[in-house]
Amino acid sequence: MEKTGDVSVDLLDLTTGGGCGCKLPLDVMRQFMTSLSGLTGAAPTSDAVKAGSSHRDDAALYEISPGRLLVFTADFGTPVSSDAAVWGRIAAQNALSDVYAMGGRPLLALSLLALPRHLGINVMSELTAAAVATLAETATPLVGGHTVVSEVPMFGLCVVGEVRAEQALLLGNARPGQVLILTKALGTGIVIAGRKAGVASPALVGMAEDLMAASNRAAADTAVQCGIRAATDVTGFGLVGHLLNMLTASGCAAVVRASAVPVLAGVADLLDTHGVVPNSCENNLFAVEAQTTWSDVAYGNRLLLCDAQTSGGLLLAADAPAADAFMAASAREGISASVIGTVTDGPAGTLEVRG
Repeated sequence: MEKTGDVSVDLLDLTTGGGCGCKLPLDVMRQFMTSLSGLTGAAPTSDAVKAGSSHRDDAALYEISPGRLLVFTADFGTPVSSDAAVWGRIAAQNALSDVYAMGGRPLLALSLLALPRHLGINVMSELTAAAVATLAETATPLVGGHTVVSEVPMFGLCVVGEVRAEQALLLGNARPGQVLILTKALGTGIVIAGRKAGVASPALVGMAEDLMAASNRAAADTAVQCGIRAATDVTGFGLVGHLLNMLTASGCAAVVRASAVPVLAGVADLLDTHGVVPNSCENNLFAVEAQTTWSDVAYGNRLLLCDAQTSGGLLLAADAPAADAFMAASAREGISASVIGTVTDGPAGTLEVRG
């Protein structure tokens, strides 16, 4: 709760969808991106652009010298916590994750901030200070930004990073026979909705906030070191939506075992007992139905696999030796990692989820 004068304001009450739950639905986003196909502006697309809007990767890549690529991303969203400092940390990790999902190292950041006038300077300062402290953990300076007035609060970052071309993690690098690995549990979108509805316990809310505030840096560094070259991070489109993006870009199919996908303890109860289903979750499920076969998977589990995540984990596709090396290194270093399925040689951009 944030104090504004004599009035307490819950940041979560100022938005209908928390964090990446405010993202444009996947099917609408696909239509939008298709409508932009071929648009390059006044100048032709440079050969230095190695990943851009047409690639649908988590960030753009621009070659500044042979083998050296700059990584560009922008990510912002609505509140994910009633606490401005918690939101600031999570928003920073969420934006940094796009760089990590490309195998990159962040260099600098710009803030993107929109707040109602009545929230005042204190909220702005708490939010930004938490983001600056999070960036400092990776020696990434906040060098500026843009701040506007908005009825709906939003915060995030533009981040510039770098990566060696041969180490870049790309959506289109998945291949049949590879193992699918997920590095964070699902369910944070449902917990945020449960908190807004007043039915999520403080303990569960705390677990979800800790999970969202956790960095993907160690997982990304380990993936690169183990020779993995295909990745994305799981955010607003849910696990299934982001996996389908990877499969479409790679021209592959996949099989996922629903029982192998990690889920925050207590989330199933929010679904089954309290009926907490965010609109973003349903929208994601509807958007992937045509490409997904559900084999003996309960409706509640389908929703979980489509839950919009904020600062979610990395989804990796790895050859067996690289996957074994990554899982072993993760166990040693305390990185959460679960093998959830395999990439297959089937119709491009299709998925079977088995119960």
